[in-house]
Amino acid sequence: MISREELIDIAKKAKEYDPEGLARLFDIFFERLRRYFYYRTGDFQRAEDLAAETLTEAIENIQNFKDRGGTIGAWLFGIARNLLARWLEAEGKVEMVEIGPTISVADEEQPEQLTEKGITYEELYRALKKLPDAQREVLLLRVMEGFDAKTVGRLLGKRHGAVRALQFRAINSLKKILESGGVGK
Repeated sequence: MISREELIDIAKKAKEYDPEGLARLFDIFFERLRRYFYYRTGDFQRAEDLAAETLTEAIENIQNFKDRGGTIGAWLFGIARNLLARWLEAEGKVEMVEIGPTISVADEEQPEQLTEKGITYEELYRALKKLPDAQREVLLLRVMEGFDAKTVGRLLGKRHGAVRALQFRAINSLKKILESGGVGK
């Protein structure tokens, strides 16, 4: 886990267009953004394109970023949510698409580990897709990306108590979907 102080330093360097700061920003957030977009679109290539577009837009607008103590991640995911909303509006809500066999993610999230846990990326995508949008969004930001309830609340325009309630309902719903085998094609 990256420290708050390191995030502040990275944001400062990125605002100065320091190559090291920009590279570190990419290294830390590209995979997280790509994973977020994949679980929203079901398309690895689209997820990669949207993650790259998010980082490009962020760099183009980095001078508008006002750090409030290590908040660059939340700022990036705000840009990501806006890009996703624009893409979904232009494309309409997308149905399940064929996915490639692999995606580069952290070791603990490799397909082998998911398979050992009895679930594949495709099954998780289909299960998440069955949740209401607000519940899915909270799960992706809280559980998969590790943002605290207060940050997610700011991103979604909700109180942190409402975020926790949505998370609780989403986890229970997801558990029921997965236990019932209700992740059919």
